[in-house]
Amino acid sequence: MSIASAMFSGVSGLTSHGLAMGVIGDNVANINTTGFKYSRANFQDLLSQTLTLSSGINQMGKGTQISQIDTIFSQGSLQASGDATDVGINGNGFFILQNPDDSGLYYTRDGNFYVDKDGYMVNSTGYRVQGKAIDPNTGAASGTDTNIIINQNYSAPMATNEVDLLVNLNSQSSTGDTYSTSIAVYDSTGNNHDLTFTFTKTATEGEWTVDITIDGEDPGVTPNTITFDATGSLVSGDSWSWDLSAYNIGASGGTGNTAFSLGTSTQYAASSVTNSASQNGYGPGYFERLTIDNDGIITASYSNGKNKSLYQLDLARFNAPQKLIKEGNNLMIETTESGSPITGVPNTNGMGSIQGNALEQSNVDLADEFVKMILYQRGYQANSRIITTSDTLLEETLALKR
Repeated sequence: MSIASAMFSGVSGLTSHGLAMGVIGDNVANINTTGFKYSRANFQDLLSQTLTLSSGINQMGKGTQISQIDTIFSQGSLQASGDATDVGINGNGFFILQNPDDSGLYYTRDGNFYVDKDGYMVNSTGYRVQGKAIDPNTGAASGTDTNIIINQNYSAPMATNEVDLLVNLNSQSSTGDTYSTSIAVYDSTGNNHDLTFTFTKTATEGEWTVDITIDGEDPGVTPNTITFDATGSLVSGDSWSWDLSAYNIGASGGTGNTAFSLGTSTQYAASSVTNSASQNGYGPGYFERLTIDNDGIITASYSNGKNKSLYQLDLARFNAPQKLIKEGNNLMIETTESGSPITGVPNTNGMGSIQGNALEQSNVDLADEFVKMILYQRGYQANSRIITTSDTLLEETLALKR
């Protein structure tokens, strides 16, 4: 009879609204969970009963049920943090993690990573972050996904093979007058040496010779001759090379020549002065810090001022991310319904960008959750009233026997 049907409809309403309230509870509980995406309960009616009435064929509903609990992947706000290995995604995509025990892949929006004792970049459960290695020759990411490992704790030295000077030599200098300037250069093992240039005025108008000493010693090179024109511009001898391989200085790891350039040096009627001096060698450096840019490129900075790009984070996206299965610990796994992952580096292939030193906050809107909580509470109360009222009607029906 319809009274019993009303009671069962009320029960379905209690069940559905209770389940929806559980969804709200989970959302509110995760208001501060990094990268959390809130869920939404969707209601649908149950199969209706067909009735033949005086007006013809009609239908009467049999209650409600939860048809689906969706995960809503709207963007959470990015909150700055003080950790260089914290990263957030602005846009589509998930970080890819690998379980080192079984090589299983997991996906997350939680970019709270750190470097473990073995140098691997991992999440809180020890799963390893995936990325592509940077080719040191091209500076581009290449190859397949691999575990990101930060084990390059030092930057190897490089021998100086280019020296550039910009000087002004006093045009009023007399024959035999000299001007000296020094610069530190490096050998192949990273030791620095004091390289001193000595410019000596010759008897020829506008002509000087250039010689050097290394740590006060004569390396035995042939002096270079330079010439300035009447306007003070350098017209010859502006570039040359010397073999300093005896000091492990030069190209090919200190075995080749060292190139020298005076560029646009001048000879004006002013005091001799060095306007700039530079060289391309450097000593060894020790790891200081990591940075991660908007393209997900992980760069190590060293104490010698050098930077080395190591890896680029790889991201994954899905055609149906709502069908991913939550595994706890802010992790998800793919399913047949989610489709296979589509991977790519940030800012390509539909992927979002990366913000370093930041974490994505939960996308739960507390005000919205409270509004839905009130609606579900009232819905639950109303359905409970259906049951109690139906029970009263049944009592009245049973009382007809008395």
